Amino acid sequence: MQAFYALIDRLDRCDGDEKAALEAMLWDTFGTTACVLALDMSGFSRTVRAEGIVGYLARIRRMQQVSTPVVISAGGEVVKYTADNLMAVFEHASQAVAAALEIRHACLAMREPLEVSIGLASGRFLYVPQTDCFGDTVNVAFKLAEDIAGNGDILATDIVLAQLGKEVAPSDWRHMEISGLQLRFAQVH
Repeated sequence: MQAFYALIDRLDRCDGDEKAALEAMLWDTFGTTACVLALDMSGFSRTVRAEGIVGYLARIRRMQQVSTPVVISAGGEVVKYTADNLMAVFEHASQAVAAALEIRHACLAMREPLEVSIGLASGRFLYVPQTDCFGDTVNVAFKLAEDIAGNGDILATDIVLAQLGKEVAPSDWRHMEISGLQLRFAQVH
């Protein structure tokens, strides 16, 4: 992460040709094209206010224990857990969809089901392995998971579904503007 932030810091202090060269260096060093899986546990604020944080922390830990082996076995990498969120990266959209379906099933099948929503987006973004990801693809995955999807939903962008070769009926596409972004997505079953 130090190398990443060193480039960002240099970029912030320069202009013109040097800025363009540093930006190109950032993309050359940390750029990737992959599929991002964003998971958000539903009901965090409501539950913590009603029941307190300690019980919810146990739920978050169960989500982590369930999702980590699923992501790894599907060929992905857990980038990070932040609060009640998971960010994972997969080389192929099919791996991300398989992981999302298995995570949802495992969370909903628990004795005390965990409410989760998942967003999937594919594209180019900056990736610091096992640390963080930055870019539109990451933002879109989290917008789908946190702001649009309901409990048990897996929402995928048109790019993800195209990579899967899935035909989606025109009536199943959803279009939404959120935070100034035009999104086209559909439910994954």
